[in-house]
Amino acid sequence: MSPPSSIEIVRRPIGLKILAIAVSLLVLMIIVTLSSSMNLNLVRRELVLLSDFYIRLEQLVGDVRVQILREVIQFERVITLKRKDALIGNDKSSSDKIMALFLEAGDCEPDSLNKVLRNERQANPTLSRDKLQMMAYRVRWLCTNARLDRAAALVDQALALKQVRDDSGLAMRFADIKSGFANIRPEREKLHASFEKYLALQGTGDTKVLDLMREQVDAHRRDINRRINTVTRELNAGTRESAARAEKLEARTQWLNWSVTLAACILGLFFAGVITRSLVRPVRELLSLTKDIRAGNLDVIIQIKTSDEIGQLADSFNHMVGELKQKELIKKMFGKYVDPRIVQGLLLDHQPLIHGGERQLMTVFFSDLEGFTVVCEALTPTGVVRLLNQYFSLMAEPIRAQQGIIDKYIGDSVMAFWGPPFTSASDHAAFACHAALDQQACVPKLQNMLPEVLGIRKNLPNIRVRMGIATGDVTVGSIGSEDTRSYTVIGDTVNLASRLEGANKQYGTQILISEDTRKLAGKAIEAREIDAIRVVGKTDPVRVYELIGRTGDISPKTAELCTHYERGLAHYRKCEWGEARCAFEECLKIKPEDGPSLLFVDRIRLLEGQTLTERWDGVWTLTEK
Repeated sequence: MSPPSSIEIVRRPIGLKILAIAVSLLVLMIIVTLSSSMNLNLVRRELVLLSDFYIRLEQLVGDVRVQILREVIQFERVITLKRKDALIGNDKSSSDKIMALFLEAGDCEPDSLNKVLRNERQANPTLSRDKLQMMAYRVRWLCTNARLDRAAALVDQALALKQVRDDSGLAMRFADIKSGFANIRPEREKLHASFEKYLALQGTGDTKVLDLMREQVDAHRRDINRRINTVTRELNAGTRESAARAEKLEARTQWLNWSVTLAACILGLFFAGVITRSLVRPVRELLSLTKDIRAGNLDVIIQIKTSDEIGQLADSFNHMVGELKQKELIKKMFGKYVDPRIVQGLLLDHQPLIHGGERQLMTVFFSDLEGFTVVCEALTPTGVVRLLNQYFSLMAEPIRAQQGIIDKYIGDSVMAFWGPPFTSASDHAAFACHAALDQQACVPKLQNMLPEVLGIRKNLPNIRVRMGIATGDVTVGSIGSEDTRSYTVIGDTVNLASRLEGANKQYGTQILISEDTRKLAGKAIEAREIDAIRVVGKTDPVRVYELIGRTGDISPKTAELCTHYERGLAHYRKCEWGEARCAFEECLKIKPEDGPSLLFVDRIRLLEGQTLTERWDGVWTLTEK
């Protein structure tokens, strides 16, 4: 027979007492939860009445009052019309126009309506100001009707609630509110009819009749206000009653919760006092030391020697601290050679990294120091190493800040990639582009640091960095031999990114991205299409773009340059050499050193003397990597 385990020799009364406390508290909490749920459900129903019906109806009543006031103001504007023929007729075309303006006005707020009327005036310059005022009045009339319809529908929803149907008082109140809203519409129809009649008589010049009609209009308006006040009083009364009921239910819920909570506290304190003496002291010591561990101090050792669960917990903590120290040492050592997230994934049992290979849509980045071979010839080996270390330090920070993985350093080149599981499937292209822009922003900083880094003041090299970014399917995973592996990406997309980095030399650009990168990055970046090319090693053409900046982060001159360049590229692809040259020369007026424009001016000069086939598609084949 095997010896008893440590868990079997632990005294059980502690566990039984804790279980008794837990069961007792659980029962009390179930009671509290059930009672609270019932009362809170009642409170919720009252709050629904308040928030979804009473308050919204009061807002609609307020809107109706404001809209009617706006109608009156518009009425005052319309009656100043001097020409009777300026009024909009009641024919079908006029009604359709008014309805169209009403639908376009949307929420019927003053800004929205004024914008619609301005647009109508601009679309119809011959439209007189008088007709425009009349159109504004009739649109406001429809806006008020729409709000009344919305209020009536909301009251019908309230009457359909089971809570309202079961309460005769509530049902009667909402029925009165519905009746009140229904009584507003006939009075508005009377007001509208009086107004139309007043306008019809305005051209007669009979001041007595006009004054009489004006008094009739004012009387109808006062009747509408009385109807609205009646509805408002009903809503206010309902709001007060609902709020009072909710407050009463809340007070009852709080009283019940506090009562049961007090009973739970008394029972819990009684049982807890029995076992506190044997548990509190070692638990406090354990808690103190675990706080040190949480703060990062992994050199502590928990010295608790008891035969219960606390002793076992102390042993487990000591073992855990040892494992943490070992993992931290591994992460610290290898984090300088492999991205810390990859190291972290390898250390976890449930790590998501792929052992082998898997097809993934990812974004790959290559960068290279321009003319680095020439720079090396002028520097000592020590200076070259110091320059590269400082350069890589500055370039690595934006990549990691944008959640990228640095794959490797190849001479003066940097290869990095973005994609699952390190970034989301929809954001990795934007992250890569932002990292490239941030890296370019670090280049002037590196240039200023050269005297200190190299220890020289004269003949300093001019630092320029070329970058290529491509998005597409790659094979990603731990690739290598059984003894040595590297978590990396391989495939045609990797080659394309490298070729795009090299293509910067021909176009005089700094960052070229593929079409798939441009599409996936979407609105996160500003870019201009540069050309359609065939890179070395590929037969299919690809459209390439120059990454200019983040969205909204380009100057008006740059935007104008992009517009001219886009026009020139379109003419170029149609073999319209003269128009294309003019567009590219416009670009050079804005930016004389614009590399792509200079290249296309020279290319057009070359192509003008050649006879192109009908199958010519404007794709340029690169002969250099």
